[in-house]
Amino acid sequence: MNALPNPRPLDHEIGLVMRVVEQRTLAFFRDELALAPTAVDRRTHDEKCVVLRAITAIVAVGSRAGLYIAYSYDLSLIRAMTKLYTAGLPVPADEEELYIRETASDIVNVIVGNSTAELASQGELITLSPPVLMVGAKTIQSRDGSTVATITAHFPDGALDVAFVGPKVLFDDYLNYKQGPAG
Repeated sequence: MNALPNPRPLDHEIGLVMRVVEQRTLAFFRDELALAPTAVDRRTHDEKCVVLRAITAIVAVGSRAGLYIAYSYDLSLIRAMTKLYTAGLPVPADEEELYIRETASDIVNVIVGNSTAELASQGELITLSPPVLMVGAKTIQSRDGSTVATITAHFPDGALDVAFVGPKVLFDDYLNYKQGPAG
């Protein structure tokens, strides 16, 4: 059985990923959607629970320890983003919810995918899972040995939380805590 990574390198690794993902996220919002945050808040290592917003898209990022990155959108924000993201496309009214879910997943895939390319250029070995979408989920609860950090970007139409949960080896694909073998 492999031991969990030492917390110091894990903190550094998550910090590096957070910086790159935050820069890529804000650049995407600015360049692709013409949205600028009114404020950005950062909370690191002091919370054991992240309260999720209406729609959350999660990707697993593989590096030395691995972590999950969850983009959790206010419904009003993801609706506004979907209108901007699909501008020029005919969106049938009866498929609006489908487009909202697809936008939430696609944006995470694009941003984190570009982030992994940048991290790889810095010498980090990075893999990326397809996004998993959660609608109506309430919280991500961390456990001992895990790290949770959150960046919240506030926009006129609502807020976006980008939560980093690691190490990935402690959780399943739906961020349920995996109990280790009794020892």
